[in-house]
Amino acid sequence: MKNKFVISIFLALLVVFTAAMPSFASVKQVAVKFLYAMGGVVLSSVIIFAGLTLYNRFFVSPKYTKNDDATLKTPDNTEDAISFFIKKNKLR
Repeated sequence: MKNKFVISIFLALLVVFTAAMPSFASVKQVAVKFLYAMGGVVLSSVIIFAGLTLYNRFFVSPKYTKNDDATLKTPDNTEDAISFFIKKNKLR
Protein backbone atom coordinates (compact mmCIF):
# COMPACT_ATOMS: atom_id res chain seq x y z
CA MET A 1 0.00 0.00 0.00
CA LYS A 2 2.73 2.44 0.97
CA ASN A 3 4.83 1.46 -2.05
CA LYS A 4 1.94 2.19 -4.41
CA PHE A 5 1.53 5.64 -2.87
CA VAL A 6 5.25 6.41 -3.20
CA ILE A 7 5.32 5.16 -6.78
CA SER A 8 2.25 7.20 -7.72
CA ILE A 9 3.77 10.35 -6.19
CA PHE A 10 7.01 9.70 -8.08
CA LEU A 11 5.16 9.17 -11.35
CA ALA A 12 3.10 12.34 -10.82
CA LEU A 13 6.26 14.37 -10.24
CA LEU A 14 7.87 12.78 -13.27
CA VAL A 15 4.89 13.71 -15.44
CA VAL A 16 4.90 17.27 -14.12
CA PHE A 17 8.62 17.71 -14.74
CA THR A 18 8.62 16.13 -18.19
CA ALA A 19 5.34 17.54 -19.54
CA ALA A 20 6.38 21.14 -19.09
CA MET A 21 9.79 20.71 -20.74
CA PRO A 22 10.65 20.01 -24.33
CA SER A 23 13.30 17.43 -23.48
CA PHE A 24 14.69 15.38 -20.63
CA ALA A 25 17.94 17.34 -20.70
CA SER A 26 16.32 20.40 -19.15
CA VAL A 27 14.88 18.43 -16.20
CA LYS A 28 18.11 18.90 -14.30
CA GLN A 29 18.08 22.66 -14.87
CA VAL A 30 14.49 22.95 -13.73
CA ALA A 31 15.19 20.82 -10.65
CA VAL A 32 18.15 23.02 -9.74
CA LYS A 33 16.08 26.19 -10.17
CA PHE A 34 13.32 24.66 -8.06
CA LEU A 35 15.81 23.80 -5.32
CA TYR A 36 17.17 27.36 -5.40
CA ALA A 37 13.65 28.71 -5.04
CA MET A 38 12.87 26.39 -2.13
CA GLY A 39 16.18 27.36 -0.51
CA GLY A 40 15.13 30.99 -0.78
CA VAL A 41 11.80 30.17 0.85
CA VAL A 42 13.52 28.39 3.73
CA LEU A 43 16.05 31.20 4.15
CA SER A 44 13.39 33.91 4.17
CA SER A 45 11.28 31.91 6.64
CA VAL A 46 14.24 31.60 9.02
CA ILE A 47 14.99 35.33 8.71
CA ILE A 48 11.36 36.27 9.40
CA PHE A 49 11.20 33.88 12.37
CA ALA A 50 14.41 35.28 13.86
CA GLY A 51 13.26 38.87 13.31
CA LEU A 52 9.90 38.31 14.96
CA THR A 53 11.52 36.48 17.86
CA LEU A 54 13.91 39.37 18.48
CA TYR A 55 11.08 41.88 18.11
CA ASN A 56 8.94 40.04 20.67
CA ARG A 57 11.85 39.70 23.08
CA PHE A 58 12.95 43.35 23.05
CA PHE A 59 9.99 45.51 21.99
CA VAL A 60 6.83 43.79 23.21
CA SER A 61 5.99 43.86 26.88
CA PRO A 62 4.70 40.58 28.26
CA LYS A 63 0.95 40.36 28.76
CA TYR A 64 1.16 38.35 31.93
CA THR A 65 3.37 39.17 34.85
CA LYS A 66 4.35 36.58 37.38
CA ASN A 67 2.16 37.05 40.41
CA ASP A 68 2.73 35.23 43.67
CA ASP A 69 -0.71 35.84 45.12
CA ALA A 70 -3.09 33.06 46.00
CA THR A 71 -4.05 32.02 42.48
CA LEU A 72 -3.77 28.29 43.14
CA LYS A 73 -5.24 28.24 46.61
CA THR A 74 -8.82 27.10 47.02
CA PRO A 75 -11.07 29.69 48.67
CA ASP A 76 -12.34 28.74 52.11
CA ASN A 77 -15.92 29.93 51.68
CA THR A 78 -18.32 31.36 49.15
CA GLU A 79 -17.55 34.99 49.95
CA ASP A 80 -13.82 34.45 49.35
CA ALA A 81 -14.56 32.67 46.07
CA ILE A 82 -16.77 35.51 44.82
CA SER A 83 -14.31 38.23 45.81
CA PHE A 84 -11.45 36.27 44.22
CA PHE A 85 -13.45 35.93 40.97
CA ILE A 86 -14.29 39.64 40.90
CA LYS A 87 -10.68 40.61 41.64
CA LYS A 88 -9.17 38.34 38.99
CA ASN A 89 -11.62 39.32 36.27
CA LYS A 90 -11.34 43.02 37.15
CA LEU A 91 -15.08 43.44 37.44
CA ARG A 92 -14.66 46.23 39.99
